[in-house]
Amino acid sequence: MMATKKTTRPRPKPSKVYYQPSQPAMRRMQDALFKYDAVVSEKERMWGVDRLQHLVSPELRERFEAQMDKLNASIDKCDGVEHEVDVTIRGVEMLERSAVELGHKPLTGDYIEGVMPDGKVIAITVNGYEAGKVKRENRDMAVYSVDEIGVIVGNFLERDKANVVTSIKDAFAGATIESVKPVRVDLDDEIPF
Repeated sequence: MMATKKTTRPRPKPSKVYYQPSQPAMRRMQDALFKYDAVVSEKERMWGVDRLQHLVSPELRERFEAQMDKLNASIDKCDGVEHEVDVTIRGVEMLERSAVELGHKPLTGDYIEGVMPDGKVIAITVNGYEAGKVKRENRDMAVYSVDEIGVIVGNFLERDKANVVTSIKDAFAGATIESVKPVRVDLDDEIPF
């Protein structure tokens, strides 16, 4: 009889799972993170997603980002999450106070409304942050920021090699576009006379 070495296949590593020493500790960590999410979600509704940290001084932004690193590290270690959440929430509140002191204002949700050819309502906002707020509040609207409209129009005009639309708008001040249809230009056709 021949001896053989039994080999087993290595088991795949599971996704990272966070464990606390006890169920109550795990619930406290989850409760703290739910509290953090609720506060941040409310600030994002008021100010826009990730906007606050860009409205304050670079020094305050760096301090806040360092605190976010501490919060993420505590989540990875499953240690001290409740404390880091409390500190981070105070940091978010400091960002808001600083933004207000610097003269910045929360989002207004203002937009200009129009109707598209298919009857759907389009809303145009001054920036992407406002577009996010308007879209959350008006799910059935097509919502674009002015910059996005600029990209769309720029791409359209780039394809309009003869610059027909621009030429018409330049020649006739106040002209409005009611529809856009492709024009077939066939210069090699027969002359009908």
